[in-house]
Amino acid sequence: MENGNGGFSKTGLDRLREVLARHVESGKIPGLVALVSRGGETHVEAMGTMRHDGGAPMRRDTIFRMASTTKPVAMAAAMVLLD
Repeated sequence: MENGNGGFSKTGLDRLREVLARHVESGKIPGLVALVSRGGETHVEAMGTMRHDGGAPMRRDTIFRMASTTKPVAMAAAMVLLD
């Protein structure tokens, strides 16, 4: 996805959008927000809705509930110990 300046290419972003849209259109997930960053450039993609039965559209600033906090906290502690 390199475009010469360390950022993203239009082709790469189009491919990312296509893959994400396929997941939403299949009904596996109602919506998503994806963020990728490279070379100082950040790209955010938001699509779909917040619920399977419709509802508000997914936005860049949608707040998500974190269901299981044990695993991320344990992994952060393990990474600190390894460092």
